Amino acid sequence: MTPKRAWIAVALLTCLSACSQFPARPTATALQATSADQLALQGQLSVKLQAFQGREAKGVSMGFFFNGGAQGGQLDLMTPMGSQVARVHWTDTEAWLQTDQGNRRFNTLGDLSQEVLGEPLPLAALMHWVQGQPAPDLPAPTNTQAKSFEQSGWQIDTTDIGIGRLIAQRPASTELRGVTVRIRLDR
Repeated sequence: MTPKRAWIAVALLTCLSACSQFPARPTATALQATSADQLALQGQLSVKLQAFQGREAKGVSMGFFFNGGAQGGQLDLMTPMGSQVARVHWTDTEAWLQTDQGNRRFNTLGDLSQEVLGEPLPLAALMHWVQGQPAPDLPAPTNTQAKSFEQSGWQIDTTDIGIGRLIAQRPASTELRGVTVRIRLDR
């Protein structure tokens, strides 16, 4: 995977200055509910993939602006210097990745992250996890403890959710690569 593709991949979950082709980024508070199932979020995202079956470890940090919910929305991904690298749009039936290299369509957000990252990430579930709640469309959480829970093989640490921080980890196994997602919402 080329370094440029790795940036885009990790941005999905996964960032090149093509700002002129994108509309202005949305204004939002760090965590603002725009309706019962819609959120407007902004902050920093870090994704780290462990080395796995001959593939190197990789990771990236980027800024993001999120506006939407499970049924549809938009995620703008920015480099640490503030240049927009990618925009992800989705509905409940498809997803698109827009970069300076063009647009690509996918059936789901999971398919998008699988193609770009090589790993399916629970992108839709993150909207619930940053609120300190399990995703309602996934199996019920297990190993529920104060300030943490496990859902669909991911360990969700909500210890610092009150200050806008979340850690979601999928431990490595013989079949799956270990992944750590860290989110810090801006205040």
